[in-house]
Amino acid sequence: MAARKGSRKRSAPPGSVGHGEYVVYPGTRAEVYDVLERLSSAAGNSPDFGTPGLSLDRTRLIVRWFGDPPAPVQRVVDSVEGVAVTVQHTDFCPGDLRAAAERLTADHPDVVAGASARPEGDGIDVLVPPAAAEAAGGAQPAVAGVRSPFPLFAEIADAPA
Repeated sequence: MAARKGSRKRSAPPGSVGHGEYVVYPGTRAEVYDVLERLSSAAGNSPDFGTPGLSLDRTRLIVRWFGDPPAPVQRVVDSVEGVAVTVQHTDFCPGDLRAAAERLTADHPDVVAGASARPEGDGIDVLVPPAAAEAAGGAQPAVAGVRSPFPLFAEIADAPA
Protein backbone atom coordinates (compact mmCIF):
# COMPACT_ATOMS: atom_id res chain seq x y z
CA MET A 1 0.00 0.00 0.00
CA ALA A 2 1.24 3.51 -0.80
CA ALA A 3 1.78 5.95 2.05
CA ARG A 4 2.23 9.72 2.15
CA LYS A 5 5.51 11.08 3.55
CA GLY A 6 6.92 14.53 4.06
CA SER A 7 7.51 16.96 6.82
CA ARG A 8 5.67 20.08 5.71
CA LYS A 9 2.28 21.41 6.65
CA ARG A 10 -0.41 19.98 4.39
CA SER A 11 -1.93 22.46 1.97
CA ALA A 12 -3.63 19.95 -0.30
CA PRO A 13 -7.16 18.62 0.03
CA PRO A 14 -7.62 15.31 1.87
CA GLY A 15 -6.63 12.39 -0.34
CA SER A 16 -4.02 14.33 -2.30
CA VAL A 17 -0.35 15.11 -1.84
CA GLY A 18 0.62 18.59 -0.65
CA HIS A 19 3.73 20.65 -1.34
CA GLY A 20 6.80 18.98 0.12
CA GLU A 21 5.06 15.61 0.44
CA TYR A 22 5.45 12.53 -1.71
CA VAL A 23 3.95 9.09 -1.97
CA VAL A 24 5.93 6.04 -0.84
CA TYR A 25 5.32 3.11 -3.16
CA PRO A 26 6.17 -0.48 -2.25
CA GLY A 27 9.17 -1.83 -4.10
CA THR A 28 10.91 1.51 -4.52
CA ARG A 29 14.51 1.61 -3.36
CA ALA A 30 15.12 3.32 -0.02
CA GLU A 31 17.83 5.53 -1.59
CA VAL A 32 15.17 7.35 -3.60
CA TYR A 33 13.23 8.28 -0.48
CA ASP A 34 16.42 9.28 1.31
CA VAL A 35 17.14 11.73 -1.54
CA LEU A 36 13.56 13.07 -1.42
CA GLU A 37 13.82 13.63 2.34
CA ARG A 38 17.17 15.40 1.94
CA LEU A 39 15.83 17.55 -0.91
CA SER A 40 12.73 18.53 1.04
CA SER A 41 14.86 19.46 4.02
CA ALA A 42 17.32 21.48 1.92
CA ALA A 43 14.55 23.24 -0.02
CA GLY A 44 12.62 24.20 3.09
CA ASN A 45 9.47 26.13 2.22
CA SER A 46 10.93 27.64 -0.93
CA PRO A 47 8.18 28.58 -3.41
CA ASP A 48 10.67 27.77 -6.18
CA PHE A 49 10.65 24.04 -5.31
CA GLY A 50 8.28 22.13 -7.57
CA THR A 51 6.93 18.61 -7.54
CA PRO A 52 9.73 16.05 -7.89
CA GLY A 53 9.34 13.42 -10.59
CA LEU A 54 10.39 9.79 -10.52
CA SER A 55 10.94 7.57 -13.54
CA LEU A 56 8.75 4.48 -13.89
CA ASP A 57 11.71 2.21 -13.19
CA ARG A 58 12.48 4.30 -10.05
CA THR A 59 16.11 4.95 -11.06
CA ARG A 60 15.88 8.62 -12.09
CA LEU A 61 14.68 11.51 -9.95
CA ILE A 62 13.75 14.88 -11.46
CA VAL A 63 14.04 17.92 -9.22
CA ARG A 64 11.81 20.69 -10.57
CA TRP A 65 12.97 24.18 -9.67
CA PHE A 66 12.24 27.74 -10.76
CA GLY A 67 15.56 29.48 -11.45
CA ASP A 68 18.80 28.13 -10.09
CA PRO A 69 18.58 25.87 -7.04
CA PRO A 70 20.21 27.34 -3.92
CA ALA A 71 23.52 25.89 -2.75
CA PRO A 72 22.01 23.50 -0.14
CA VAL A 73 19.72 21.93 -2.76
CA GLN A 74 22.51 21.74 -5.33
CA ARG A 75 24.75 20.03 -2.77
CA VAL A 76 22.12 17.33 -2.30
CA VAL A 77 21.76 16.88 -6.08
CA ASP A 78 25.55 16.69 -6.52
CA SER A 79 26.06 14.23 -3.66
CA VAL A 80 23.57 11.56 -4.73
CA GLU A 81 24.93 8.14 -5.63
CA GLY A 82 22.97 5.21 -7.03
CA VAL A 83 20.10 7.34 -8.34
CA ALA A 84 20.33 9.63 -11.36
CA VAL A 85 19.18 13.11 -10.34
CA THR A 86 18.56 15.96 -12.75
CA VAL A 87 17.29 19.48 -12.21
CA GLN A 88 14.50 20.55 -14.53
CA HIS A 89 13.80 24.26 -14.62
CA THR A 90 10.12 25.22 -14.51
CA ASP A 91 8.54 27.93 -16.67
CA PHE A 92 6.82 29.49 -13.66
CA CYS A 93 7.42 29.64 -9.92
CA PRO A 94 5.62 26.60 -8.42
CA GLY A 95 4.58 28.65 -5.37
CA ASP A 96 2.92 31.23 -7.62
CA LEU A 97 1.14 28.45 -9.50
CA ARG A 98 -0.13 26.90 -6.26
CA ALA A 99 -1.44 30.26 -5.01
CA ALA A 100 -3.12 31.03 -8.34
CA ALA A 101 -4.75 27.58 -8.38
CA GLU A 102 -6.25 28.21 -4.93
CA ARG A 103 -7.57 31.61 -6.09
CA LEU A 104 -9.12 30.11 -9.24
CA THR A 105 -11.02 27.54 -7.21
CA ALA A 106 -12.27 30.18 -4.77
CA ASP A 107 -13.07 32.87 -7.36
CA HIS A 108 -14.71 30.73 -10.04
CA PRO A 109 -16.64 27.90 -8.32
CA ASP A 110 -19.14 27.70 -11.20
CA VAL A 111 -16.49 26.66 -13.76
CA VAL A 112 -13.54 25.51 -11.62
CA ALA A 113 -14.27 22.43 -9.53
CA GLY A 114 -10.62 22.14 -8.58
CA ALA A 115 -7.23 23.44 -9.65
CA SER A 116 -3.61 22.56 -8.98
CA ALA A 117 -0.16 23.53 -10.15
CA ARG A 118 1.06 21.19 -12.87
CA PRO A 119 4.06 19.12 -11.72
CA GLU A 120 6.02 20.34 -14.76
CA GLY A 121 5.59 23.95 -13.60
CA ASP A 122 4.16 25.05 -16.94
CA GLY A 123 0.66 26.07 -15.84
CA ILE A 124 -2.40 25.04 -13.86
CA ASP A 125 -4.56 21.94 -14.22
CA VAL A 126 -8.23 22.90 -13.92
CA LEU A 127 -11.16 20.56 -13.33
CA VAL A 128 -14.36 21.78 -15.00
CA PRO A 129 -17.69 20.37 -13.78
CA PRO A 130 -19.47 18.35 -16.47
CA ALA A 131 -22.47 20.70 -16.56
CA ALA A 132 -20.27 23.77 -17.09
CA ALA A 133 -18.27 22.00 -19.81
CA GLU A 134 -21.43 20.86 -21.57
CA ALA A 135 -22.91 24.38 -21.51
CA ALA A 136 -19.70 25.90 -22.93
CA GLY A 137 -18.99 23.21 -25.50
CA GLY A 138 -16.03 21.66 -23.70
CA ALA A 139 -13.63 22.07 -20.82
CA GLN A 140 -11.27 24.57 -22.46
CA PRO A 141 -14.10 26.84 -23.73
CA ALA A 142 -15.60 26.79 -20.22
CA VAL A 143 -12.48 28.42 -18.77
CA ALA A 144 -11.92 30.80 -21.70
CA GLY A 145 -13.30 33.71 -19.66
CA VAL A 146 -11.30 32.87 -16.53
CA ARG A 147 -8.44 35.31 -16.20
CA SER A 148 -5.13 33.82 -15.15
CA PRO A 149 -1.53 34.93 -15.59
CA PHE A 150 -0.69 31.25 -16.24
CA PRO A 151 -1.77 28.76 -18.91
CA LEU A 152 -4.81 26.72 -17.91
CA PHE A 153 -5.10 23.04 -18.86
CA ALA A 154 -8.76 22.14 -18.47
CA GLU A 155 -10.40 18.74 -18.25
CA ILE A 156 -13.91 17.65 -17.37
CA ALA A 157 -14.26 16.23 -13.87
CA ASP A 158 -16.19 16.71 -10.67
CA ALA A 159 -14.53 18.21 -7.61
CA PRO A 160 -12.21 15.81 -5.78
CA ALA A 161 -13.77 14.20 -2.73
